[in-house]
Parts: sequence; C-alpha cells; structure tokens
Amino acid sequence: MAIKPHFLVTAGSTHEKIDDVRQWSNIFTGKTGLDVALALLDLGDVTLLTSNRQHAVEFDGFYGKGGMLGIETFGSHAELRDLLQERMTSGDRVDAVAMSAAVADYQPAGTYRVVKKISLQEAKLDGPPGAQVWVVENVQAPKVRSTHGEIAVLGTATEKLVDLFRTAWAFRGMLIKFKLEVGISEEELVRVAGESRRASGADLIIANTLAMVGGTNAGAYFIDAAGAIRVARTQLAAEMRERVVRQLGTPRS
Repeated sequence: MAIKPHFLVTAGSTHEKIDDVRQWSNIFTGKTGLDVALALLDLGDVTLLTSNRQHAVEFDGFYGKGGMLGIETFGSHAELRDLLQERMTSGDRVDAVAMSAAVADYQPAGTYRVVKKISLQEAKLDGPPGAQVWVVENVQAPKVRSTHGEIAVLGTATEKLVDLFRTAWAFRGMLIKFKLEVGISEEELVRVAGESRRASGADLIIANTLAMVGGTNAGAYFIDAAGAIRVARTQLAAEMRERVVRQLGTPRS
C-alpha cells in the first residue's frame, strides 16, 4: 500500500483591521501558493491555507494524480496562526510545509490625529537627523473620521509564524520559507535570504525582490545549504516540486 505524503501550503496575504471598515494588507493574491499546491498534487494530498476566497471556490476538493487538494481560508494574522497551530498540533501527518503567504509584519494598534510635529531642536532633545516629536490625539473609533488633516496608525510587530514550526510546534519535516525584499541587489538578496533561512531553521528559502515579481526577467532564488540558483517565475512551482521529491523521495509502496 502506498504511503501518501501530506503537504501544507499557505498563500495570499493577511488583512489587519484599522477600524471596522478599513484594513491594511499587501499586493499579493495567492497565485504562487496555488501554483505550488497544484504542482504537489501528483505526489500526495495538499492542504492549502489561503486568503483568496475565489481560489477556495474553484479548487477545494480538486484531485490530482497523487491526492486531493483541501482548502481553508483566513483573513488576519491571528486567523492564519490559529489554522497553522491546529494543523501542526493535531497529530495528523505533515511531510512538508511551504509558507508562501505574505504575512503582515505589523498589526494596527491605534489611530491618532496628528496635532503637531516638533523638531528635536525645538523639543530640546537628542536623536537621529530628521527625527521629530509628534503630538497626537487618540481618535480610534469603529470608523475613524475622515475630517482629520493627518492621522497616524500605530503598528506593533507581529509574531513570525514561520519561526514557530521548529520551536513551538516541533516540526521536523521539510520547511520551505518565502522572502520578499525591496530596493536591494540580487547579490544582497541572496545573502540576506541565506541568513533568514538559517534563522528559521528552514531547509529551503525562495526569495525575490519586488523588481523580480513581474516582467520578462521575473523569477526567484532557491537557496539551501548547498547554495543558490535563480529560477524563472514560470518554473517556480515545478522546481519546488523537484526539491520536495529530492528531499522526501517519491511516494513508495
């Protein structure tokens, strides 16, 4: 009887509420994660956690040569964390995790009207060049009024979910991390991503810059302990599948 592997893939972006009608998020739709999930379907069952409701409607229950795709959706960082924790602590088999979702680094923690901005010299304080002291008034409400001249939304750092796999959840399977950087060279990207891979205990990190997301030169770097290679965007999901096969092997009888 074949031993069927099980893969967990995250996709899309988290959405964090500023008030009851506004939120902040990012530009990513979950297509990469969906492509990865579909590519892995000829190896085994795949659970896809995505923010893209339309993908859930179209592909939940989809069958490949090796297994079925099951999809659950999330909105916020907290919702994604809860789904991941449930999956990773349920006792169900998970052989590889691909964390492609673009997870918010910060979450809103209050909205403030900017009353006045004061230079450090005026405030008679020391600090870095260009720093200011802001006088603000808390205007948080179910719907922050649109009549303020300037507002500031305070963001507090969120928990790094990818770092929980090797620590809180004691996951020992294959861990694949994704990383996006902006405004750095590809050489620097490889260096930064390599450090990030080691910090999270990931087997593989897939990294690109915003400039590499689209266009004729779109692609990403696959970085593991052996080094880095650049892969075209159109080959990303297929290369991911090959890396999984290389590490885990094909399903066996």
